[in-house]
Amino acid sequence: MQVQSGYWTKASRYLFAGISLVLLGYWIYRWRQGLAPYATDGGADLAGFIRWLLGYVFLLAVILGAAWLNHRLLYRKLVSRQTLLHWAYFSWLLILWWILFELFQNLNAYATEVIIENWFVSLLCTLLIAVLTLAIDQPEIRRKRSELEQDKMEAELHNLRAQLHPHFLFNTLNTIYSEALQQDQEELATLIAELSGLLRFSFKHAKQTRVTLHEEVDFLRRYIHLQQARLTPTQQQAVQINVMDEVPSYWLPPLLLIPFVENAFVHGIFDGPDFFLHIELSVQGDHLRLQIANGLPAKQRLGGSGTGISNTRQRLERLYQNNYLLEEEQTPDIYRMQLKFPLSLSA
Repeated sequence: MQVQSGYWTKASRYLFAGISLVLLGYWIYRWRQGLAPYATDGGADLAGFIRWLLGYVFLLAVILGAAWLNHRLLYRKLVSRQTLLHWAYFSWLLILWWILFELFQNLNAYATEVIIENWFVSLLCTLLIAVLTLAIDQPEIRRKRSELEQDKMEAELHNLRAQLHPHFLFNTLNTIYSEALQQDQEELATLIAELSGLLRFSFKHAKQTRVTLHEEVDFLRRYIHLQQARLTPTQQQAVQINVMDEVPSYWLPPLLLIPFVENAFVHGIFDGPDFFLHIELSVQGDHLRLQIANGLPAKQRLGGSGTGISNTRQRLERLYQNNYLLEEEQTPDIYRMQLKFPLSLSA
């Protein structure tokens, strides 16, 4: 019979219970030996021992509480989220060391004979807080790593199921067929090359954690060009695309932008005087900014975005926590969105 790792078997439970009982009996025996002198000398020494013990328990509780606050309020913001503020966190530890030293000095009425002891004790407490902070952070790191691995798998499936939706491929093939009938072979070859580039990027880079900004922008240009090819001349006049010409050397997770662009073309294309579509992509400092505005057809003015947008929101939250901006606004006639998140200098 196979036993799954991480589960308690009947034999392991008995072994653990036996070891626990043996150690419990041993420690009870030792504690009785240690408390015997206090019982013979009277209750004053026992009371002093209890106060000494409670003092250390209280100190340990304070250190654990300080480590938890240090993790929640500072460590996650300055280190775990990779905001390049490690220097600020280590500076805070030095300040914390000084605060603890002054606290211990105050408790000892600033006696000069305990300066060295308080210096070492405050240093030890600071190191304990730093180590406990790392220990508290480990389960969250493992959880986030597991979520990111799951995101990679979902991105690959979503790329096939949503980001390059079969409906889009069907429309693209119809576009290529129409171009073959109405235009020359050069335009047909261009459309086929655009589609080939989209498929190549999707299958190759969806498995990577980072791609260059140039590759991501090139992918968007190909996608937008293919989508524009199936629009009528009147519709094409109402489409404004503003994508930066010079792309700086940055890295980002793949396929973060395409769900929003795809959503605009899938839900925002219609015939009518109210149709328009504006897409702007730019770099501001070390952040990437995507802005989209499009009109809404009457039959879709009560509808919402699809699963692709919902999955991307979750992916952004897991990748950047609170270090990104995603704003969406929808009126009866217009949908607007703005996405802004930090770029990386390396993969």
